[in-house]
Amino acid sequence: MANKKVSPLTDTEIKNAKPKDKKYTLSDGNGLQLLIKPDGKKIWEIRYTIDGKPKATTAGTYPTVSLKQAREKRDELKVKVSTGVDPIQEKKEIKAIVKLEEEKIEALENMQFHKIAYEWLSTLTVVEVTAIKKKRDFERDIFPYFCTYDENHNLISSKQIGEITHGELMRAITQKAKTTADTAKRLFADCVRLWTYAVSHEYADINITHKIDKSVVPKTEKKNFAKITDEKILGELLRAIEVYKGDGGIIVKNVLRFVTLLPLRAENLCTLKWESVNFEKAIITIPRSEMKVKNKNLSDFILPLPHQAVSILKEIQAITGWGVWVFHGARNNKVHVNKESGNKALRIMGFVDEVNGRKQTLHSFRGTFRSLTETYATQHKASFEVRERCIDHNERNEAVRAYTHKADYTEQMRELLQWWADYLDGVKKA
Repeated sequence: MANKKVSPLTDTEIKNAKPKDKKYTLSDGNGLQLLIKPDGKKIWEIRYTIDGKPKATTAGTYPTVSLKQAREKRDELKVKVSTGVDPIQEKKEIKAIVKLEEEKIEALENMQFHKIAYEWLSTLTVVEVTAIKKKRDFERDIFPYFCTYDENHNLISSKQIGEITHGELMRAITQKAKTTADTAKRLFADCVRLWTYAVSHEYADINITHKIDKSVVPKTEKKNFAKITDEKILGELLRAIEVYKGDGGIIVKNVLRFVTLLPLRAENLCTLKWESVNFEKAIITIPRSEMKVKNKNLSDFILPLPHQAVSILKEIQAITGWGVWVFHGARNNKVHVNKESGNKALRIMGFVDEVNGRKQTLHSFRGTFRSLTETYATQHKASFEVRERCIDHNERNEAVRAYTHKADYTEQMRELLQWWADYLDGVKKA
């Protein structure tokens, strides 16, 4: 039986075609037909046969694709089929190629130096202030060598980390070493860790830092923090703190009063939370994760409170007890106090003369405590281990630490810290 002849469609016929309960088609001939769906949508379909198998593909919707355009697409498809090309398979292959190219571009973008650097920085388990400093050092001293910025200095892109040479990195480090050797040394150590991370995550093939001789970074002389240990000068400092009325007001004043009694690191002092304070037991407990030494085998840091420290806390509680921080910001009470506020106050009071033993910082109070408790060891009779535990110095020998890390020195520390507070009262009055 001969095939039934199909009359070509007209635009009027297509426009007048109404949806029915079930989908149906209108044929234009030579494989082109219009599918009308119950929701009224009109879709062009092209049917063809290749390798003896009937297939169909869509060619857009009407009226977005006109009747004329649909016929042109059909004719193009038929030409391809006549040459043995399957349009559906061709479309799949093109789509796969495009996807692969997009994935390659994305992979290359994800391996940009600044992205890997930020990713590595986010993995560090360090206190917030240290994390901020490391990020700032990279952005200021390393990024400019490998990153591109717009006119407003917004970072646009950067060189792939795997394409950076050891010579390029060495130039960045040595340039910084010309002005600040200490920072250059820290940056180089961090770059070693960054490239180790990059290689282990397959962002780079080799660790270029292994090709850089450490001698490019000048050796720096290790220098201890300046601290006041002369009792006469210490007395002046303690009396100056008691009458301090400068920037930061009562918040900063009590930060200084408190740190004279308890030798906390500046970060732990300024971020001390009310939840860490136990008035009933007269102790503060700081989670190990917030301490400089984060060894999970070590207990949380517990420090007993002499009665003078308890009095200071109760005074400041009337001002800051409603919030999270024992010492909230001097200007913003939603954040903790900045350690530089305490350092600034010490400078304002005139304790900046290192040559004459009159320089003190928040961190220096740890040194003052450790030096003078060593000097007067025969009076307080606290052991070396107890004095070290007060400043959270732990046994470095792993074998020894394995036996002592759970030792409880709390009550011995309580006796020493009460002696220290009483001693400072005497120095203040002298």
